[in-house]
Amino acid sequence: MRDGENGGKCRGGERRGRCSEPLLSLLILLLLLPWNRGEAQPASSQLPEPILLHRLQEDIADERLDEFTLIQAAFILSGAATEDSLASCLSWYEEVLSRLRALYLDPFKRLESASTIFSYLHSFYLREYKEEATTLLDVVHRQKFNCVAGTILYNLVCADLGYATEAFETPTHVYTIFPDFTRTVTVENTSPMGFNIMRNLQAYSAYLLNYYPEHRAAQIGLDRIYAYENSRGRRINNTELLGLLAYNRAYFARERNDFAAAYEFVLLAQEFNRDSRSNIPFEQSLYFQWGKTLYEAGSFDDAFAVFADGAYRYPEMKELAQNSRAAYFQALRRHGQQLNWPESRRLVMEMTELALLGPAEMEQQQEILSGWAEYFYRRAERRPLLEVIELMQSAHPEEPRLQEMRRVAERLPE
Repeated sequence: MRDGENGGKCRGGERRGRCSEPLLSLLILLLLLPWNRGEAQPASSQLPEPILLHRLQEDIADERLDEFTLIQAAFILSGAATEDSLASCLSWYEEVLSRLRALYLDPFKRLESASTIFSYLHSFYLREYKEEATTLLDVVHRQKFNCVAGTILYNLVCADLGYATEAFETPTHVYTIFPDFTRTVTVENTSPMGFNIMRNLQAYSAYLLNYYPEHRAAQIGLDRIYAYENSRGRRINNTELLGLLAYNRAYFARERNDFAAAYEFVLLAQEFNRDSRSNIPFEQSLYFQWGKTLYEAGSFDDAFAVFADGAYRYPEMKELAQNSRAAYFQALRRHGQQLNWPESRRLVMEMTELALLGPAEMEQQQEILSGWAEYFYRRAERRPLLEVIELMQSAHPEEPRLQEMRRVAERLPE
């Protein structure tokens, strides 16, 4: 097995590819079931209730929310585990909106109103910055927050009060943008002094140094920190913003060595934010770590699914493709030993779609399929024999031997 590079600031991964939707659904189902495969870790008991999580995953599959509102999705991603807990969170949120409406914000003074909302939230709800406080439940129960939680709450509150919001995602950070104001207004949500940061860009650049190792800050230069961040970031809508919450949940799950939960949250994060810019090293490292854990536990099918998803998303990373092939042949041999043709066929079809095999490996696959062909021919099982031959012909469609095998198979009784 090849090890990947360690990476790790939460929030993102440039969109390179995707598992097929059936495979994604299978992975979500597997990860929600109680885990009992070798030494692989069990799924975290802190994950949202499977029914809510499944419904959310199905809702966002087309990159938009229809069943859930943004604030409902935010609370589910934050860990609202039951319908009752979700209702309680929504009641808290409605109370926040009600108190802000009581301030009689002037719709004709949008900048001043946005500033008032910002100050109010920081006075009563966003009280203490903590890097690990990434969910809205941290805000509800402890008044603690990080840049993701703070930006989500501020953006959704402003949007529900009639002030359109977006966000800007950089490799290390996220903040609010008001796209409809007469001039660009950028809001740093981690500081109560962060409204309209462009007024004091030098001070904000100094603030950004908190997110950089000392040697990286020296390399970039204090006067270029803000420009450097923005050159590598992009504007995102509030649906994509929720993907950063799922990425952060994945990051902190991995910190607890809960790779199953981390991987599940990454799959969901990718549905919300398909082109995130800030989690590429983290994602790549997670594919290696979780795939390797499954492989060493003997869960070769699941290891193949993880490595294959990574190879599809990051085709330039040859180690992921190599690990996919290793897990693939291990799983294929095991299914052969167990005479499990349906699973063998499924694996071969998925590998065919991925196109990760070289010439020598294609011949190795053909040898395994030849063994299946001989087995079904001796048992005079027409249908599975034809399925085997079809897979073999997909690699060598003009080979006379395979054409003759098909003619022989077709003469077998139904």
